[in-house]
Amino acid sequence: METKNTNEQEDVAVINEANSNFQFRTPAGIQDFYGDSSKQTALNELWSANLDEFTQQGMLSNPWNSTNTPAVTNYYNPVKNNPKSTVHNVTWFAFPGRLAFNFPDASQDQLNQMADTGNMINLINNNPCTTPTKTIPYFPYGPRGWQDEYCEWAVTRNSQNKITRIDFTCENPEYWNSLWLIDPNKVLTLYQSILNKPQITLEDLSLPGAVNPVTGGPIYNPLNKWNSGPVSNDNLGGAIHLTSTPNTLQTEIGLATAATVQRNNPSGTTGNTAWPSRLYNNLLCDAQYGQKNRNSDPNIGGTVNNLVTGHTIIPNLPSQVVTLADPPGLYIQMPDFTNYSTPDGTDAATFWNIVRGSKNLNDQYGNQMPGNFILHAVFEVPAGKNYTISDIYINKEKIQWGSQVASTFKMQIVASGYDSPTVPQGYDAVGTPDVTFAQPLQLFYQDYFNAMYNTSVPNPVNNPISLLSNSTFIPPTIFNSANGVNMVLICDTCTASAGNPSTYPTVSFDDPNITAIVNSVQSDITYAVPGNSMPNTYTALFISVSVGLNAAAGPHGVFITNPGQQQSPAMPALLTVSPTKIQANVKWQNTGVIVQPETPVNVAYQDGLWTANPYDNGGQLYNASGNPYFIAAQAGYTMPGQNEGSLIGKVNGTIFFIGMGATVPANLQGELQLCINDDLNGIYGAGFADNIGYITVKITVG
Repeated sequence: METKNTNEQEDVAVINEANSNFQFRTPAGIQDFYGDSSKQTALNELWSANLDEFTQQGMLSNPWNSTNTPAVTNYYNPVKNNPKSTVHNVTWFAFPGRLAFNFPDASQDQLNQMADTGNMINLINNNPCTTPTKTIPYFPYGPRGWQDEYCEWAVTRNSQNKITRIDFTCENPEYWNSLWLIDPNKVLTLYQSILNKPQITLEDLSLPGAVNPVTGGPIYNPLNKWNSGPVSNDNLGGAIHLTSTPNTLQTEIGLATAATVQRNNPSGTTGNTAWPSRLYNNLLCDAQYGQKNRNSDPNIGGTVNNLVTGHTIIPNLPSQVVTLADPPGLYIQMPDFTNYSTPDGTDAATFWNIVRGSKNLNDQYGNQMPGNFILHAVFEVPAGKNYTISDIYINKEKIQWGSQVASTFKMQIVASGYDSPTVPQGYDAVGTPDVTFAQPLQLFYQDYFNAMYNTSVPNPVNNPISLLSNSTFIPPTIFNSANGVNMVLICDTCTASAGNPSTYPTVSFDDPNITAIVNSVQSDITYAVPGNSMPNTYTALFISVSVGLNAAAGPHGVFITNPGQQQSPAMPALLTVSPTKIQANVKWQNTGVIVQPETPVNVAYQDGLWTANPYDNGGQLYNASGNPYFIAAQAGYTMPGQNEGSLIGKVNGTIFFIGMGATVPANLQGELQLCINDDLNGIYGAGFADNIGYITVKITVG
């Protein structure tokens, strides 16, 4: 196996000028709600917003606890600015490159076995960028953590231990979390069809011990039993999306943005910011992005850095302002089947099935992009053959491990750039300042945080890690007018001490209508913040968040200010404020509004349409008053006797009619929940399953 870093860049036609309403496409342009335009539109909007927010976070860099990390100027966000650009693809080997580096005396068969199983033959040094201080279990940790080249796989074997199927995936976890937010049942059907396992249930994919605080529905478990580990069988396992903690799209955006900052070569000198490929690992360590000795990170970072510099990539290439080409993603390339041989002479390429993504993809203006855009592929011999994958040879060696197939293909990202009038200045290596500020990292609902953090995930190197490491940077959504919502804000370089309120920092937002109170802190929270290969220890701030009626809808940044310090920059897009939207197909949806005795709460319909029965009212949707042809709800409905399809409220078991507007009955205490008036348990028909649409309401407290 070849383990050296490789560079492959190709030019294609210049991309046409984008219109002003740019929206990021989903990975490989996939349309999982094909035929359901409303849900596909919602997903497209959510996905583009996520990528816009990840880009803002990456371009801010780290102004809190590092030196030589300026705000990024030679990376562009196409949502804000999308000029003409030229695309260049960057490829690397899918086989984990760090295995050969860490185990130089291992045989190829040992490397193959480790790549498949994660059962390592020895400990490794703790930090490849500095002088090692100890040996530790092989990282990244997780049930497929060692498969850290943005490609992971799961192997299915028969009773004779022969390989019958290999699932390869490079799908990012952020997309699947977004898909779940739109429709968990779509995620379920995709799991069943992709893995060919109809036995998978929604409960299998859900996080135990927590519910979505907005909808009251289940929360996605990214390491559910069908997407965990390198083995797949009828009872568990599979490879739907990436699970190794550094294998995220947000990581890739962060790496690309950081790589555009020019570094003096070597640090401490001036006049040279060019880094040849043999020094890509040195550049990575100086810039502190990614993990040294991977095939991917040094190559991606070095290539992007040289695009900005304008050196070595293409003769006479000017300095570039770059971004990840749309649609941003990590993509599997077609294997080289030249050295495959099958028992009956069948071309092994016919056993390679692209399940998600495509072999070719055009940009949004019709120009073909370089390389392949495969998201999920299955290598499987058809049932009609009298042999298995284990009877196929590669380079005259029988296939015993899925990693042998992984060694025959590469991965790809596509960068896009336009000419820059100037080359940015060079900076020395990233360092630590004398004075640090509190760095906001992630914001969670408290129930979600508790359920994720308290779930320990095992791995083959016997070094369990918290499931919180597989969270994402998708910001939690909070409804306008929510009050006293319990959340957890993770921060680094905080000065807070548990049990000592005088040391607690101030938490604020970029909108004064959003406020937070720090109730308590815990300073020993250990997990791998998504994108990091190793866990670290952070401080958790347990806060209560309230959103005023005039808070602007959309993403919001969060400030954390240590006592005695000036306010440092906000981390963008850690919280999303939304109008209070009540879905027709969700039972008793939470609002985040906590009703207190003697404090009046008013609910008023704003806009939107829905229906409790798409066959009523000539198929037309209606507002919160319900069916225009009054139909008294039967027993088992949300509120019997009131009009079907009308808006109903509940506080701590007390149910009341709202319709177009009402004041919550006095002397109630608890969270306000809202619901369409329909057949809760499906006694008379489809119940909530066939409901369509949503409404928004204005909730006024006090």
